[in-house]
Amino acid sequence: MRRTFLVIACITALTNTTLAKAKESHPSGLPDFTPDRAAALTKMFTDFVATKGINTAAVAVIKGGKVAWTGTFGSQAPGVPASENTQFNVASLTKTVTTETILRLVDQGKLDLDESMAPYWVDPDLADDPRHKDLTPRMAFSHTTGFLNWRFLAKDYKLHFQNDPGTKYGYSGEGMKYVAAYAERKLGRGFESLVKEQLFTPLGIKGASISVREANFRNIARRLDEDGAFWGPYCFPQKRWCSKEGDYSAAGNLVITVNDFAKFMISVMKEEGYSAKIAADRNHVQADKGDETKVICGIVPDGHCPKTQGYGLGWEVFDYGDTQLLSHGGSDWAELTTAYFYTGTQDGLVIFLNAPNYRALQVMPELIELIDPTSPLVAHYKNLRLRSNSRQ
Repeated sequence: MRRTFLVIACITALTNTTLAKAKESHPSGLPDFTPDRAAALTKMFTDFVATKGINTAAVAVIKGGKVAWTGTFGSQAPGVPASENTQFNVASLTKTVTTETILRLVDQGKLDLDESMAPYWVDPDLADDPRHKDLTPRMAFSHTTGFLNWRFLAKDYKLHFQNDPGTKYGYSGEGMKYVAAYAERKLGRGFESLVKEQLFTPLGIKGASISVREANFRNIARRLDEDGAFWGPYCFPQKRWCSKEGDYSAAGNLVITVNDFAKFMISVMKEEGYSAKIAADRNHVQADKGDETKVICGIVPDGHCPKTQGYGLGWEVFDYGDTQLLSHGGSDWAELTTAYFYTGTQDGLVIFLNAPNYRALQVMPELIELIDPTSPLVAHYKNLRLRSNSRQ
């Protein structure tokens, strides 16, 4: 008990000091990382997983473009402790891998952010709507395609334009699937092979996959429902449906270890694979999210309100002028993930939680705050938690 109290006191002191500094300037990076801090955080993460109903958790802290600390906690499966080799289904964080693959192909002149995708791909549901000719990769990445998130949310389960393309923000996994289909048809290659060629192989990432591969099943952290039941590594109990071998998604279902995702994110920070011009385009707010903004300026500390915020190219951008925070999250019935980095300092944070979504939301804001007390995303996750709790 005394040891736990001392750890909490240590983290609290670090948090209070950093928050005091936050009032003087905007957030621009994570606190300094020391072995003592790593030991304290290891204890705290272990306790959170043990007491809050989290099946598996993984974290990576990046300082100055280098991994400062990683940890994996809980169980990969009953009787199998999680390890650095444990893969997580990271849900919508998959979209960042899709984005970065396409941006590298744009830099090589093989694809174009602003060309019509229609000469190469037209979804059959949109064939009779001439607006399909207006769709561009940029719209997919800035979430301005005009699509719903998923076509199954429509009454007829078909893809429709809710808004004219390019006119209004609307988060859409369908948009990501659309741009991947465009790349496949234009280049005559399967999208998974493009991801491997542009990202995984150059970065030395082995085993990660955006498609269902039975060979990965034993390494994936088991997703369990509220009753502890396991439905399968790619199953959705609400829909009574499972993905099949070889199915892929450019919008979700990437499985990857936290170490490999950190490796990928460091490459993104360092703007590897494409020009500074494309990186600047990526980091520029291109779609205002309106009422869906994550940083609510009235409730964050002084200096934490960004000058602009919204979607850039595949990443949500919080622009503070001399630095930007690039962020993306993932959420599904049994996982909650977040990853973000500061462009100026090349500091970043990755957290994967494998647990029923409601339980994961109870701890995510605290875990972020322990590591990055000045993060503007703490208030966002606390707000999500309040909304989730009100529905229970």
